Amino acid sequence: MDCLPDDLLVHILSFLPTKQAVSTSLLSKRWRTLFTLSDNLDFDDPISERPEDIRKSFNDFVDSSLAFQGGKHIKKFSLKHTEIYEEEEHNVDRWICKALEHGVSELHLHLHVKSKLWWEFSIPSKVFTSTTLVKLSLGTGLDCPRLPPDTSLPALKVLLLDSIFWFRHDQLSNVLLAACPALEDLTIHYEYYPGHSYVISSKSIKKLSVTINSSYYVDQSSILTLDTPNVADLYYSDYPRRKSPRCQLDSVAKATLNLHFLKDYRQVKSDADVTDLISGIRNVKTLHLTIPTVKVILVCCKDELPVFNNLVDLVFSSKRQGWKVLLPLLLERSPNLKNLILSFVGIPIPLNNQIKILRIMQYQGSETELKHISHFLLNMECLEVVEVNVAPTLYDPKKVRLTEDLLKLPTASSSSKLKIQVL
Repeated sequence: MDCLPDDLLVHILSFLPTKQAVSTSLLSKRWRTLFTLSDNLDFDDPISERPEDIRKSFNDFVDSSLAFQGGKHIKKFSLKHTEIYEEEEHNVDRWICKALEHGVSELHLHLHVKSKLWWEFSIPSKVFTSTTLVKLSLGTGLDCPRLPPDTSLPALKVLLLDSIFWFRHDQLSNVLLAACPALEDLTIHYEYYPGHSYVISSKSIKKLSVTINSSYYVDQSSILTLDTPNVADLYYSDYPRRKSPRCQLDSVAKATLNLHFLKDYRQVKSDADVTDLISGIRNVKTLHLTIPTVKVILVCCKDELPVFNNLVDLVFSSKRQGWKVLLPLLLERSPNLKNLILSFVGIPIPLNNQIKILRIMQYQGSETELKHISHFLLNMECLEVVEVNVAPTLYDPKKVRLTEDLLKLPTASSSSKLKIQVL
């Protein structure tokens, strides 16, 4: 380490939480002030029910760390408290504003106020008028009842909102997202509440992740609208309701769906609908369907599946009913599918498929599974690569024998260079 230049050591320190970076000052005279040159301040204080002297020590530590910055730029300021006491709120406001004064580029706030209703801690309004913020992360349960009228985040590219309570009167789309012309990556975790309909509208977002949480079905008539025509990468986790999300996702190329029934799903099983959502992603090139998603589609897609003309890569995880019913239908409606990743085997393969790469996950090495793979090889004329990922419990000698058995299987592939790999 002694031969490394100071700039490289400071860069290494920037990846550490500030408390750990400061502790390196005890190593030697050279290290005594290196931590002060780091432009990343990361305060993670997970201790609950802290004594007053420990809380004061932490507050003093944050103050001194900010003071060490002098007038230089702060790249990242991260404040992750499990608990902030009500009388300490002014300190938190002051720290956030100080970071903003230093032109902070990344701001990550995950706070909870002790001895106060959890939604009553408001985010300082200056956060929403920063001209330097590029990444902003807010959660969990912070409140911003009214965004400032001059809200403007012209440089913001990445935004994460974890259960933030400001979505009254469509403030999310009409005020916040409208004030972020450069936003490219949006992640939102909703806690679902009765009477709320949510709108996500932005023409600049390219990557969107939406997770809607609820422990029980509420206000099933509420609607989520995704007006994001330029999103290319979508992750969507939700439970089915009477009205399917309204989607404008014309550019989506990659989608992961994690739809799931709640415990009391029988209340809405008969009238829940995800048709619009499935239709909205029909242009995808890569699609990942989780096990609960397959179950939801089987029950709640009221119309027939759309044709996925652009679909090239399909990751499909399911139990018996899903691979017997939905997967064959998906394969029929995906005429240009090239790569298929399965967590099981044993499905009928439609004729004239274009699949070039087949991946089998969690292979157990049974004789039945081997027969199913043989079925694949005999019905995939374009196949070029077969990759079998064995279960961790399968020991090496059996893997060797499996490889030998696979290489003996007849194939329909016209490719003389068909590769079969056991991993």
